[in-house]
Amino acid sequence: MKKNFLYKLLTGAILISSLSACLKDNSQPDFTQNKPIIELPIGSSAGNGGPNSIAAAFTVTNTPADYSIWVNYAAPDANSTAVTVTLAVDTAAVTKFNKINGTSYTLLPTTGYTLASNKITIPVGARKIQFQVKINTANLDPTKTYAFPLTIVDGGGYTISGNFATLITIMSLKNKWDGVYTVTGSMTDKVNATLTGLYPRTFQLITQGPNTVAVYDPGQNTYGHGINSSGSTTVYGSFTPVFTIDPTTNVVTKAVNYYGQPASNGRSANLDPTGVNAFTMSSDGNTPVTLKVKYILNENGTDRSFFDETWTYTSSR
Repeated sequence: MKKNFLYKLLTGAILISSLSACLKDNSQPDFTQNKPIIELPIGSSAGNGGPNSIAAAFTVTNTPADYSIWVNYAAPDANSTAVTVTLAVDTAAVTKFNKINGTSYTLLPTTGYTLASNKITIPVGARKIQFQVKINTANLDPTKTYAFPLTIVDGGGYTISGNFATLITIMSLKNKWDGVYTVTGSMTDKVNATLTGLYPRTFQLITQGPNTVAVYDPGQNTYGHGINSSGSTTVYGSFTPVFTIDPTTNVVTKAVNYYGQPASNGRSANLDPTGVNAFTMSSDGNTPVTLKVKYILNENGTDRSFFDETWTYTSSR
């Protein structure tokens, strides 16, 4: 019995010692020994072998837009010497991104951006700095979605991140009339008196080209115009206006149907010349204040429905 007791005691001591050794082996690594890494940080890696990406939207103006991305010095301690990092526009990264993700984004052309330099210096004691870019929106097509790829090609003597060396900015464009509006006014349907205007209502004007916007009803989740049908909300099928605007005067010069002029159901859109048909803009000319517009739904050659509306800008889209 005594020998058996001593055996159990010895075995327990060895087991405790082994567990202690295991716990010590699984302790947290010493991150203070990590070497600095230079990276373009985002929330998370793409995880599919393609470059990481972020989204950005720009309003088309004659003045280049400011844009920046962070260049990061990843290390336990801030850098003791200045670090000069070199970046390059990596066209091959867009090809790879499109292939892996099944997308077809257009490479941002050289006329679409300006770099003061392809180098940026992270100052002593800093962990990150913004790399500045000018986006020349006036040289771009608002109907396209662009991809702007930047890759670190020189980490200033430090290791370049394997997962965060490349960042692609997916850029969408909006003209200055694009936005969210509260719409009031009236609508008269000469064919069906049970169809009436539904106001006030929140609509969006969505960019279709440099000087065109289409009416979108987020409440119906469609390019359409919400109306009242005997107490229920509906839309005219295959109908919503697309406005063309003079960029100098902000006057609406034309209205056509988004679904065709005419659409397959014979519906067209026309501007009513008796309306003001113009935007009032902010003092700097870049943001809408209101739009007063009259337009007509024409069906199979006959003017059917008449819209007289005031659009009040509430926010960007």
